[in-house]
Amino acid sequence: MPKIVDKAAKRDDILQAALKVFARKGYNYTKMIDIAREADIGKGTIYEYFRSKEDILLTAYNQYVQRSRRVVDDILAGSVSPLEKIRQIILQTISIYAQDPSVMRVFFDFWIESTHNDSVTDMDFKKLYADYRSLAKRLLDEAQAAGQIRRDIGKHVSSILIAVVEGTFLQWIIDPEAFDLSEMAEDIVDTLIRGLAALNEGAT
Repeated sequence: MPKIVDKAAKRDDILQAALKVFARKGYNYTKMIDIAREADIGKGTIYEYFRSKEDILLTAYNQYVQRSRRVVDDILAGSVSPLEKIRQIILQTISIYAQDPSVMRVFFDFWIESTHNDSVTDMDFKKLYADYRSLAKRLLDEAQAAGQIRRDIGKHVSSILIAVVEGTFLQWIIDPEAFDLSEMAEDIVDTLIRGLAALNEGAT
């Protein structure tokens, strides 16, 4: 009998092999044959699952984004306060992206590429950040209405929240040994929440 191939598993094997090569050699310097060798398959086999190395990277990126969105949706559906939702979203997002610095380094490389290469359009970072800001503003507005945070916070706080988290990621990607990202996550949340609620001693 012919061997039955688990296509989903094979696709994931190729994906993981590609991410390893991207992290080791850099996205721009990686060729499909490099990925094939890492996955221990023929180059032609890759094209049965992916059109190009950009397709591979986009697939990996979308998996991370979708996973993050599922986590965020679960938190938003919960019954905790708006401020606690902000806290949980930050912690869970960091937890997801902290699992592999090499993969995050690949994504950041592609983010940089997208800023000056018009052909890199499938990863819509502009929309992604707009969605993040919109969600942060919505939760901040809800927290204000609930009397949990100060009413005098600036209009750019949603962008600042994102910048603090992403800035921490960038430092960690450059030097994963500099600090424990999980511990840093707690410090980030504590600092941000205390700052937002600083003028409201009755906030919970």
